[in-house]
Amino acid sequence: MERRSTNDIGYAHFQGDLVSNVGSSHGVTLRGGSTGGIIEPIGDDTSISLTVRAKNAGLLELGNSTQRLNINSTLVVLSTGSVLQVGSTAPFAGFIRFSDTAISTPDFNTTNAMVIGSSVTITGANSSHFVLAQLRNNGVASTDMSIVNARTTSTANEVLFAMAKFSTVTVAASTATIDFLVFRF
Repeated sequence: MERRSTNDIGYAHFQGDLVSNVGSSHGVTLRGGSTGGIIEPIGDDTSISLTVRAKNAGLLELGNSTQRLNINSTLVVLSTGSVLQVGSTAPFAGFIRFSDTAISTPDFNTTNAMVIGSSVTITGANSSHFVLAQLRNNGVASTDMSIVNARTTSTANEVLFAMAKFSTVTVAASTATIDFLVFRF
């Protein structure tokens, strides 16, 4: 390797693996290879965890100078069975959470319809996304009204949904709050 690191103390050169905590039951090894460097936990156990952390409120950054992942959150958990892949064949690319507190409720008393459609604009939603919608029961709308068939359309940022009435109880409020969760694929 032609590249060498210098510092105030002097040169640092290691021809083989750099191993830390060899006297402990768990250590870590730093080694190089033909495809890149490797940091790996070592020890006598079959499975050994590896913890990488920043100091105090410092940012943990993975990647290179132009494409990196910054993690500075109170909790990020990816466990066994989790699928998170971002790229050209990404099955999941995140969520869009949206709440509208002033959606007009239909006047079910002046129509024979039991299901009445409506729409909302959610920036970033498109036709490949999946939508969940929930009527927030905040005393404004009847508990006998539900949100059904929330879906994206071919029009960017448009989400269609319907309000359905299931009983003879009157929907007295003129507006309702609906929470949306868009799954981006």
